[in-house]
Amino acid sequence: MVIKLKRYYGDESVTKSVMEVWMEGEDSPRMVCEAREVRYRDYAEVFPGASKYCLPRGRWRLECGGGPYSAMGVRVVKCPGHRQTYFGPCNDGYRQWEHGRVLIGEPVYRYYTDEEGNRVEYPKKRGVKNGDAVYEQLDALLYEAYRSSQKFIIEITNEKFL
Repeated sequence: MVIKLKRYYGDESVTKSVMEVWMEGEDSPRMVCEAREVRYRDYAEVFPGASKYCLPRGRWRLECGGGPYSAMGVRVVKCPGHRQTYFGPCNDGYRQWEHGRVLIGEPVYRYYTDEEGNRVEYPKKRGVKNGDAVYEQLDALLYEAYRSSQKFIIEITNEKFL
């Protein structure tokens, strides 16, 4: 299983990503949702205070079991500046990020009207809802991948950053 975080926005408060879950041997993601982390910084190497920022870009090992949100829970075990970063549901409309967590849910799109009168999505204002339901989907995929002895990896990119 590979979880891909494709970041598209970040500031001093939050990092926003589209998250895809890919199962081994499949040609398309099994799940696509929104993900949130704490404040943004583009880095790949450790530095003092790195744990106060989002996870570093790169490819890191994930591990399952014993999480705060389910018995199977998935987490980034170790990467530069971070230890035990858990995935969890994003349910609070006010606060969509938490230290040591990657929170997931369904996107809530926000739109504005441009100069030509076209309705345009505003990614900076995109919200998250229904975190529990989305996390249940992830949990089911984790069990499936675990039963089939898949490796668990996360890939983090900032390629589509706005």
